[in-house]
Amino acid sequence: METAKRIDEEKEQPKVITPRQKKFILMGIIVLLFVSVVLSVAVVEVKKSKSKTLQFISPTVKSFTKTETVSGRVVQSHTETIYVNPTKGSINEIFVKEGDTVTKGQKLFSYEDTTIAAELGQAEVNKKLAETTVTQKNDQIASLEKDIQNAISASQSNTTDANNIDKNATNATNTTNTTNTTNTQEIQSLQAALNTAKEELNAAQLKVEQNTLEAEKLKAQQESLTVNSNNDGVILNLNKSIGQGYKATDKLQISIMQIASNEPFQIEGKLTEEEKAKVEPGQTIKVSSKVVADKSWKGSISEVSNYPMNDPSTNQDKNSKKEAIPYYTFRATLDSQENLYPGYETNLEVIVQSKDLLAIPETSIKGSGKSKYVYVLKKGTIYKQNVKTGQKQGKYVAILKGVKEGDKVGKNPSWTVRPGTKIDLDK
Repeated sequence: METAKRIDEEKEQPKVITPRQKKFILMGIIVLLFVSVVLSVAVVEVKKSKSKTLQFISPTVKSFTKTETVSGRVVQSHTETIYVNPTKGSINEIFVKEGDTVTKGQKLFSYEDTTIAAELGQAEVNKKLAETTVTQKNDQIASLEKDIQNAISASQSNTTDANNIDKNATNATNTTNTTNTTNTQEIQSLQAALNTAKEELNAAQLKVEQNTLEAEKLKAQQESLTVNSNNDGVILNLNKSIGQGYKATDKLQISIMQIASNEPFQIEGKLTEEEKAKVEPGQTIKVSSKVVADKSWKGSISEVSNYPMNDPSTNQDKNSKKEAIPYYTFRATLDSQENLYPGYETNLEVIVQSKDLLAIPETSIKGSGKSKYVYVLKKGTIYKQNVKTGQKQGKYVAILKGVKEGDKVGKNPSWTVRPGTKIDLDK
């Protein structure tokens, strides 16, 4: 009875599954799922391969580029800083305000120098006095020349009259000789006065020239007291502490304003030694900025410095043993500057190399690493052809070795494609 009772109790107890059994069961389920997925994919691929004929294309020549990415900042193409000149006196008047747009030659500000004004006034007076003297001397010379001409005419008239008188008339002859002597002396006196007047005229004319040159020199100095803009641009950083009557000292160089050029913006930045070896003037660039999303600009590198500069940040700690890091400055021009403003940080993709290479779609390539291959069609038969690939660009991959122009390459072969398969493209 007890034995039968014990057997009944054992039957009523549930069976316990061990961890090892659970592991085997789980592995079995995973294997079944994997096999199911593989079979499903195989069925789909077989259906695709049956429903779609393998297409063949020829490799095409495409331009592949290598780029170097560097950073830069948008700047004005040129910014001129104007300083106060202490040798020109005090500030007289400022003609512009910050933010004003100015043109080349426009007045910016002027200095005041009373000494130059006084000297110019005196030079103008001296010039007028000399010109008056010239006028007077010209009149005097004209009068003397007329008097001399009259005296000569009178002398000639007396001589003619004497010749008409009887030669035996001694008294008449003596009278005539006396008259001729008087006329000759008068002419000589007038001629001496004329020579003196001409010398004085030359001196007066020299005075006019000297005073004219002096006045022009002083006018140029006075005009230099007005500072004009050298370029078209915008007034920036106008020094508000400088006004009428301000005079700088010789020991200080004080900026009064800056003029930012209206010419198209540029990009400036720094290059490491490695970047300098790759980047050079004339290379094409593509510019982007985080500030302006989904937009880019094109341009080119305009200049690259050949002289290194040291990064000042590495020299802050005098006790540091780190060597200063050299860098090279560069500038780039832009084809357009829409939505860009000075100060924007930018990234530049610099095209450092460009080559035309044979290319095929990436989907044509099978395998991986050094074991890449494509399917080519030769005389109606599919062959497996190993290839050496290069740079990828978009959906295309450069082919460095393995296929050539005119070859027929499978465009998007499935795993069901088999070398040796005959294909009639005419069907």
